[in-house]
Amino acid sequence: MIESLDMHVLDLVQNSTSAGAAKITVLVACDQATDQLTLQVSDDGRGMDEDTMNAVRRGYFSSKSPKSVGLGIPLLREVAEHCDGSFDIKSGLGKGTTVTATFRRSHVDLPPFGDLVKTFLNILVTSGSRWVRITYRCDNREFLVDTNELHDILGEVSLQHPEVIQFLQGYIEERMERNWEGT
Repeated sequence: MIESLDMHVLDLVQNSTSAGAAKITVLVACDQATDQLTLQVSDDGRGMDEDTMNAVRRGYFSSKSPKSVGLGIPLLREVAEHCDGSFDIKSGLGKGTTVTATFRRSHVDLPPFGDLVKTFLNILVTSGSRWVRITYRCDNREFLVDTNELHDILGEVSLQHPEVIQFLQGYIEERMERNWEGT
C-alpha cells in the first residue's frame, strides 16, 4: 500500500523508467486560491495501447517485473477521486505517457507527502542518462531542477558522487522550504 504522495510520484517515475523513457518530467503544484494539489509525471517512453491502458486502470497489471503488483495507478486514482480531485492518464504507442492526479488540498483524507526532498533527490540521482526535469510550484513560487543543466555544470562528475548528493539535498531542501513557507 502506498501511504504517502511522494511514493506515488516515485512509482510513476519508475513506470516511466521501465517504459524506456529518455525524458521524464515531474510536476508537483499547489494552488491555495483553488485549494488544489496536482501531481503529474510525463515521459517519452514506449507508451501504451488502449488494451494495456485499460488493464493498468483496472490494476493487477504490470510490465515492470514479475514481482510488481500493478496497483500504483489504481490506488493513485482512488486517492485522487476520494479527495475531491481527478485522475487522467494519456498514452499512445511510441508517444509516451502522462499521468495527472489532482486533489483538494484541504481534504481531511489527503495523504501526507512523506519526504518529498528525498524522493526528488532519489529521482535525480538514479536518472542515469535520462533527462529529468522536476518542477515544484506553489502559488506563484517555483523551484525547478533539470538533470541536463546539472550535467552541464558538473561535467564529468556523476550525480551519484557523495558530495554532489549532499549538495543536491541541501539545494532542494532550501528551495522547497523557501517556496512553501506560509502555505
